[in-house]
Amino acid sequence: MDATNTTRERRSMVVEKCQPENIKVMFIESVLEDADIEEANIRDTKLRCPDYEGCDADAAFRDFRERIENYKKAYDTLDLNLDRELSFIRVYNVTQFHMNNLHCNVQSKSAYFVMNLRSNIKSTLYFSRHGESQFNTLGRIGGDSNLSDNGVKYAQALGQYLVDNNMSDIPVWTSIMKRTLETCSYLPNQRIERWKALNEIDAGSCDGLTYQQIEQRFPEEFALRDLNKFHYRYPRGESYHDLCCRLEPIIMELEKQSQILVVCHQAVLRCLVGYFLNVSLSEIPYIKIPLHTVIKISPGAYKCDREEISFGIESCRTHRSKPTTESIEERLNNAGILSTSAELPPITVTNSVSNSVSNELHR
Repeated sequence: MDATNTTRERRSMVVEKCQPENIKVMFIESVLEDADIEEANIRDTKLRCPDYEGCDADAAFRDFRERIENYKKAYDTLDLNLDRELSFIRVYNVTQFHMNNLHCNVQSKSAYFVMNLRSNIKSTLYFSRHGESQFNTLGRIGGDSNLSDNGVKYAQALGQYLVDNNMSDIPVWTSIMKRTLETCSYLPNQRIERWKALNEIDAGSCDGLTYQQIEQRFPEEFALRDLNKFHYRYPRGESYHDLCCRLEPIIMELEKQSQILVVCHQAVLRCLVGYFLNVSLSEIPYIKIPLHTVIKISPGAYKCDREEISFGIESCRTHRSKPTTESIEERLNNAGILSTSAELPPITVTNSVSNSVSNELHR
């Protein structure tokens, strides 16, 4: 709930409204008394909000300062003594944190998230898949193959791009797979940080197969994955939800970076890009992350901008579009899961993750 909740009476009303629905309430308060940070915050973030669209910057700045002064007249700050029964996080001048009465996993994770945010850092994040791999050219998923000839050309071009744009010293993170390490071997900065958490989604029993082979050998699995791609877990492998959980530490560290290049894999980048662009969970598995393309993400106060930089090096297409309802029903029927097209069944099979997926990866 995004609201000022300026008084204790109003905060009490929020709690009283939520308690009958068994909704736990936690307040997050930001106290800012550093004038320089305050001015920078207003100019960099608040003036870009819809309220001031098309307004003169100086006039908008003065108006927002007046808003702050009016809020000060009525505002009751959270107090460790007077509000000790409430759950809250109090952020002081961006760098100090007071926490009170946090008593569940979501509240603890929220505290972890807030403590890792750095609102005073302007960042530019560069994401790239590895160069085209030999498995990519064969249509096989997963595996640990080397780069193709075109993949090597891309790796060389990526290294030259960094040199040409004065980014030879940019920090680089990558996975521990051959295709990413080979891609990074052509970069000017060889102080590369390897993260196992950045490895591609584990396809389990389907690793190394083409989609056609998966459909032939495991028609039920193929149909169920199309039915709910985010929740579906490969036999002996992972789901996109598992992957998002694995990437939480990476995301927290990315929030602290001013500039970085991450070289990894298609499914991993879908989760990372989806987080910064606030893509819904159901759509994350269908985000287009083309080969031989650098994705530049520029985080802002109300949205992140995405820019694609392509080097014109040929590569195969690995994106698989979202299937239609009709094609899903047909595959379910062919696999013997659904005998009529009246209604699609819920995901309750053993290889699928519970539907109770939180939105904790979203801002």
